[in-house]
Amino acid sequence: MSFLDKLEKRFGSWAIRGLTNYIVVGQALTFLMVAISPPETAARMLELMEYRLVNFLGGYFWNPVSFILIPKTFSLIWIAFSLMILHMMGSALEEHWGAFRYNLYVLLGIVCVVASGVVFPYHSFSSYFLLTSIFLAFAYLHPEIELNLFFVLPVKMKWLGWFTFAMALFFVLREGPATKLEFVASLINFPIFFGAEIIRGVRSKKRVRTMKSEKRRLEVEPFHTCSVCGATDVSHPDRDFRYRKDGAVCSECVPLREED
Repeated sequence: MSFLDKLEKRFGSWAIRGLTNYIVVGQALTFLMVAISPPETAARMLELMEYRLVNFLGGYFWNPVSFILIPKTFSLIWIAFSLMILHMMGSALEEHWGAFRYNLYVLLGIVCVVASGVVFPYHSFSSYFLLTSIFLAFAYLHPEIELNLFFVLPVKMKWLGWFTFAMALFFVLREGPATKLEFVASLINFPIFFGAEIIRGVRSKKRVRTMKSEKRRLEVEPFHTCSVCGATDVSHPDRDFRYRKDGAVCSECVPLREED
């Protein structure tokens, strides 16, 4: 029984089933409140929802949870699409793993982000990278599923996953150390859950390549070589080879060997 199995057996009843539904509804409500509020009120609302250690120590105890309810986009055009994709992916992950492991995946990202606030207590941590980790997990588990990019172009999830990671990394490399730490903290759940499996996969592919290379070498390398003329079963596949005490002899050289 693995460590995760032991955790699930002990704490599985604590899992929140349909966690993605709560996140999606919370983000939709946040979007609506920001949309109907005056700009100053909306900015203040988001400031209090984003996680910052100084806010948490100042009495805003919802900070370590509320930041995940901030949507990745506030565009009216993209919000419905964004929440639909989040719901699809989160629900698929929960169905694949079960409620406990999906909860643990999300909770691990939250805990790491909250812990990173100790290093940068004034930095505002958002849900952007944490939600990206859900996208990457789905892309890894379902690489062949296709999404219609811009509702037209079908693209497989594995390529969208790589593209999403590359874009996030490109953005992070241009930012300061606080954002870099946020990136690592938000996505650390991915290597924890999939790192060992990825390493096993790489090793397995390496073994397969080695076996194929060895097979090709054996196919090219002759099995029989005539000790008289040097002909092989590869260079002269029409010849028969016989083995005697002094080595292999092809059918053309048998008479010569008998004369000797």
